[in-house]
Amino acid sequence: MPNLSPLSSTLRPETTSDIFRTQPTQADVDAVERLVRSTGVFSADEIGIARELVEENLAKGVVASGYHFLFVDGPNGIEGYTCFGPIPGTNARFELYWIAVHPQAQFSRLGKRLQIASEEAARALGAVLMIAETSTRADYAPARAFYERQGYRLLADIPDWHDEGDGLAIYGKKL
Repeated sequence: MPNLSPLSSTLRPETTSDIFRTQPTQADVDAVERLVRSTGVFSADEIGIARELVEENLAKGVVASGYHFLFVDGPNGIEGYTCFGPIPGTNARFELYWIAVHPQAQFSRLGKRLQIASEEAARALGAVLMIAETSTRADYAPARAFYERQGYRLLADIPDWHDEGDGLAIYGKKL
């Protein structure tokens, strides 16, 4: 039986085969790194940040860290996950910090199911707006298209944010 928090009772997976686990384990630190690395998109720094968010949740807990997770476990480990939480200094605004799906599970609608479940979980925690940030590089075009298909609209486009030629696209969706 997965370790589910009270929050998980508010989640309605699109199919009965989805099981969203909300509590990270120590093994998830390495598993998240493997997952985000397997996508072939994220930089070494970004991969390190993905690890750090899991570690911070494990060290401080969800309330002190502010990082909520949804994991989809498969026969070979984590098939997909999200990390989201309240944006400090705002009122009921949340950020989707991470959404990643293993390449073998992409095009299975797993990303969409994780996105919907994350929005429902954030809404259950009082969120009224979800923000998602991504790169403007060409290899991030699928991520931007994904957000737009999920009803997010582009709020800001900041050129050269991450590096020369690598801007920041900020998306938002009213919950």
